[in-house]
Amino acid sequence: MKQIRFFALLSFLVSLGFVNSSGSFFGLSADPLDSHPIEISIKQKSPGKYELELFLPKDFGFQMEAPHRIFLSGTEGLKVLNADLKLKGPVHSKKPEYFEYLKPFTFQVEGKGKLQLDAKLFYCNFVKNICIPAKVNKSFSI
Repeated sequence: MKQIRFFALLSFLVSLGFVNSSGSFFGLSADPLDSHPIEISIKQKSPGKYELELFLPKDFGFQMEAPHRIFLSGTEGLKVLNADLKLKGPVHSKKPEYFEYLKPFTFQVEGKGKLQLDAKLFYCNFVKNICIPAKVNKSFSI
């Protein structure tokens, strides 16, 4: 009996347009994890030594205490020798639970090939007052 009531209620909400085809109510839906505003750049500092930088637009910030995970791996002949991948930076002046910006990550490689970045980063949109996990997968030729 409960299943029939649930199905009837769901059918009614769909007919009124409160539920869309993805199953979200009132037209609200979350961005997929791989859709994010994070920009990434890699700069060579000296032979075999690089810096990785992560940027967010104005009114966004990385959470300081979130369980961020960043992994670097090499393929096609590239080997990652060491990497300092801990998020560091100054505390945001208006929002002390966020970094104002991130300091570059340093890493060292050997050989030539592809560098694969796989990460799960937590950032917040200060205007919308929401925090979102981002899945970052990017490959670079080195």
